[in-house]
Amino acid sequence: MKQALPVRSGINGWHVLFGMIAFFVTVTAVDSVMIYDAISTFGGDTPDAYRTGLRYNQRIADERRQDELGWTEATKFDSATGVFSVTLKDREGRSIDDLQISGSIGRPATDVADRNLVLAAAGEGGYTVTLPNLAEGNWDISLFASQGDAAHRSVVYRSKVRLWKQP
Repeated sequence: MKQALPVRSGINGWHVLFGMIAFFVTVTAVDSVMIYDAISTFGGDTPDAYRTGLRYNQRIADERRQDELGWTEATKFDSATGVFSVTLKDREGRSIDDLQISGSIGRPATDVADRNLVLAAAGEGGYTVTLPNLAEGNWDISLFASQGDAAHRSVVYRSKVRLWKQP
């Protein structure tokens, strides 16, 4: 008569090995999906971050030159008409005319509603643009004031303005 071997129950080394392999395969699969989703939905804040970083010292020098000008700005937004205006004055309070002011407007957290702006001279240092159908909430406006003709135009003043359109 043959004697039956006792059946061992419980966890042995093979169970632990397969459990660890399954755990790490699962973690790797989930991480891969998350990395793919992150990369495919967000391309980064700066289109060319490396070159932008190289120009950082130039930007600091431009900001120093702007500060030396002593220009001041006053902005106003009329929610009823959608007219945004900016007035520039020099250190002595004289209006600054003969500038070409352009820029962009967009939401702080997304670029879906971004659009370019060109402000028209309104006299006495004032420049205006109409923003039709502007939705309620926060908006960031970046302005660039330049001087000179089309061939030799240089930016002399930069500004960022946070706009709040109330409902």
